[in-house]
Amino acid sequence: MWLVSQRGTCGSYHEEGRYPCAFIDTVNITGSYSLGSTLNGSYIHNWTVIPRELVTPYDFVIENGIRIPATRHLRACVCRLRPCVRFCCAAGQLYHLERHRCEDHPNAPGHSHMAMELHNGTQLQQELRSWFSVHVELPCDHMRAVTRDSDYLHWTLHENGSIIHREHLFTKHYCFTPVLIGNSTWSWQPLACAPEKLHFVLGVREWTYAICLLICIISMLIVLTVHLMCSDMRNSFYGVAIKAYTFCVIVGYAMLAHLTLHDPANLSTVACRILPSFTLLFLVLSFYILSFISFKLYLSFNGVVLTKLMFWLILGPIVLIAIGWSFFVGFSYHGAKLVFGGDTCWFDPRNWTVMAYFFAPIFIACAISTFFYILTLIRISEEPYIDSEKSFDYLERNRLESFWKFFSYTAIIWFVFVCSFAFNYYRGEKSHLNYAVCLCTAFHGFAALYALIGKNQQIQNFLRRIENNDEDTVENSVPMYIY
Repeated sequence: MWLVSQRGTCGSYHEEGRYPCAFIDTVNITGSYSLGSTLNGSYIHNWTVIPRELVTPYDFVIENGIRIPATRHLRACVCRLRPCVRFCCAAGQLYHLERHRCEDHPNAPGHSHMAMELHNGTQLQQELRSWFSVHVELPCDHMRAVTRDSDYLHWTLHENGSIIHREHLFTKHYCFTPVLIGNSTWSWQPLACAPEKLHFVLGVREWTYAICLLICIISMLIVLTVHLMCSDMRNSFYGVAIKAYTFCVIVGYAMLAHLTLHDPANLSTVACRILPSFTLLFLVLSFYILSFISFKLYLSFNGVVLTKLMFWLILGPIVLIAIGWSFFVGFSYHGAKLVFGGDTCWFDPRNWTVMAYFFAPIFIACAISTFFYILTLIRISEEPYIDSEKSFDYLERNRLESFWKFFSYTAIIWFVFVCSFAFNYYRGEKSHLNYAVCLCTAFHGFAALYALIGKNQQIQNFLRRIENNDEDTVENSVPMYIY
């Protein structure tokens, strides 16, 4: 059935339950003359009396199928009084289907008259304003013609305002434009809303990003393995926290690589909401684990010792909150579309949802970490420095130094991510700055190797012991001879 209905415009239909009519059937009558109690509070707009029951205050408008908050204003259901006819452009203009805009054309017909079919089947050329309420506006930024085998269809305007082709009804969200067929024949064609889709692309940029994610995953696996092997770090609060952090990053980046390389069209609706929700969960949770480490280091310099059991007791409620947040985002809407599961299985780069739902919680976690770091520095400045590698104070200061080297690198890397999104958003397309994101992603893994292994004294002592044991084994081995 040729019933034309666009997903991007469905949001307006939800308003009919609370308002007298669909938003598309209303006009702004703010400033129109009110008859007060004379005619039961009716209004006069364009010399038409509008009953009070068809007038309602609105605090939003609908653009491209998305509900947008707006200053409170009055709107009237004028299409309930007289059938509405909508034109895309002013007289003497036509809508260019490729450039998506109205353009002047010297021979474009005016829209004062149009062929119309009466209820008895009679067709005639009718002066429109005597029969219809005429509106000149674009329902959406992008409009498209409905064709069959690249040929325009013959749509008929009926006296009740409906547009029909062989019993197939056209959508309300339309506008007429003249189309030149051949060299001299003009045809009035209704255009339907065509929400701009975000097409899946798997090119050099996407493969580079996936490879850099893999490099970071391998680096984090090395960090995780070393911390699992090191007996001094295995059962401490700090060691358990680092292992939990690397696990979250490994899982989060692996799922992000999967979403980058797979077309959303090949994923089920459920998968397209669950996978990004779990990706969001692990990546956001990783930053709050870093804030726990910062909190733990602050307590250490105040004489408070935390065990690995305390880490899990503290982390448990935060994990539950993070799970709730990720699934809240997974089932949330931005306008008329789901945050996840629309044109993409991740955040749509054409809006600011990624800032509100992803970067904002990460920024809060970074602020918490920085706050405890400053408190720790203040506490350290009040105490004398003990230059002994075996002292508790020395080990904690070394952990603090190596951890904050890594945290600083991580914060800079994610700041580049935010800047890249903002730059691409205002440009309206991807830029070469995305390659900087790729390099920063790989650098994230190298930073973990450098700071969490190379600059941690306990890890370095553990690795030296392994190396010395290997050398002793070689020196004490006895060669075998065959006589």
